[in-house]
Amino acid sequence: MKVICIDADNKPQNVPIEEWVKEGDMYNVTRIVRMGLQKDIYGFLLKEVQLSSRSFPYELYNASRFLPIDILSDIKKEEKINVEDVNLELI
Repeated sequence: MKVICIDADNKPQNVPIEEWVKEGDMYNVTRIVRMGLQKDIYGFLLKEVQLSSRSFPYELYNASRFLPIDILSDIKKEEKINVEDVNLELI
């Protein structure tokens, strides 16, 4: 699944910058895991960047930091439809 990072704020201090995600960048999710200690929160493993033992205790990127690309394209389609509706009303 392809995702785009929408929130790269609040990087934990012990996570090296080269292991952190960048807002606006696209990533490929290789695995989705339900986080054991945090109720109803899911984490992603990413192809392009991984958390190593230097980032302990962090092992996954919080899924709420990302938006699936297909959802993003649906939003853009909806915006386009709304714009067309407005143009029709003006005629």
